[in-house]
Amino acid sequence: MKISEFANEFEVSNDTVRYYMELNLLTPQKKGGHYYYDKKCKSQMEDLLQLKEMGFSLKEIKNIFHFKRMGKLTTYQKNKYYQQLYQNKAEEIKEEIKNMEEAKKKLNNKIMELKAKNKNNNIRIGIDLSVLSLFTCPNCNDELKLSAQEVKENQVLEGDLSCRCGKSLQIKDGIIYSTNYENDSEMIEANHIEDYIKNTDSDFIDKSYESLEWLTREFINQETTDKVIMEPGSGYGHFLRHIYHELDEDSVYICIDKDPNLNKLLKKLLENTGEKKNIIFITAELPKIPIKEKSIDLLVDFTGTSDYSFQNEDFLPESLDFYIKKEAVYLASFIIYERFGSNSVVSLPYRQNFNYKNIRNKIFDLSFEIDKEYKSDIVKIKKTFGKYEDFAQVGDQLCSYQLKAFR
Repeated sequence: MKISEFANEFEVSNDTVRYYMELNLLTPQKKGGHYYYDKKCKSQMEDLLQLKEMGFSLKEIKNIFHFKRMGKLTTYQKNKYYQQLYQNKAEEIKEEIKNMEEAKKKLNNKIMELKAKNKNNNIRIGIDLSVLSLFTCPNCNDELKLSAQEVKENQVLEGDLSCRCGKSLQIKDGIIYSTNYENDSEMIEANHIEDYIKNTDSDFIDKSYESLEWLTREFINQETTDKVIMEPGSGYGHFLRHIYHELDEDSVYICIDKDPNLNKLLKKLLENTGEKKNIIFITAELPKIPIKEKSIDLLVDFTGTSDYSFQNEDFLPESLDFYIKKEAVYLASFIIYERFGSNSVVSLPYRQNFNYKNIRNKIFDLSFEIDKEYKSDIVKIKKTFGKYEDFAQVGDQLCSYQLKAFR
């Protein structure tokens, strides 16, 4: 009997049969270039599968096979040996069941705790009345007049901000829309992070986490009391969610993204924490935003410029400089291409904003002085990172660049 026929009989794969052979649990005869599986192999496989069903590991099964092959025991000795073997395994499984029952109880207790927290944790994030002075018309920079339809706990949840020039910004569920509001837009699933982890290369996640940790440490060490913080291209909120509990209650954090669904998702996730911070969500096309000139104390740029640069030639911090104070701090993490592969997704006109030297020169041109910086090791892309990170194509050579700068 050949391998395919043998594997089919026991409803296992050919690779499983080969693995058992590597462990010497199956000992077929080799004739020519092929292995043949006889009655002896069938008996070995039957014993192996039966022992697996009883909870024995392959390592334990191998020891049992050794004993069986080398022991040359009498029937009485075999019975005595197997009786003790099975009794020991039964006791071991009994202890495992006890431990698993304890683990199950602890899990159920945690589930009940989390359910209780979820009932009390939900809050609503809107536009706090105290921050209305930050906004201005994105068309003419004139003042905006509030017309509120729903205000709760000093927060505007529904309404609009209108200008004499005719421009109107809608406020829907606590989010400002500088672009047209789409009521029927599809909500992104809240379990995105699980799907992201499942579909993204593990090494890439580790490297992204390194960048995130570097930026987080610098943010936490920065004085943010009474500061206005802005994150352009906040997206799924990887950075904000990371520092949310550390965020000063007296600071204002402005999240800007052009995708209304990402703002909705991030807002919902933050509301579910039950911890109230002063967060402003704005749906707008960068770099034109409804924020007053020289209002921003701290610019947080967690790959926001890099994401923007895939489709724009201008350097985003330069285009946003209108909103940044003369004395400000800049925290950033960039995607750097040391080499563009033949399948690179970055078009030629946009490549300058992924160049390490060009980025540093442009930051200096904005009168920023770099206080700290870190450039990761270069990664030669040999496989794609996943559906969410298609910027890295085979042949590209990438690294990340983090910095803290001030002026």
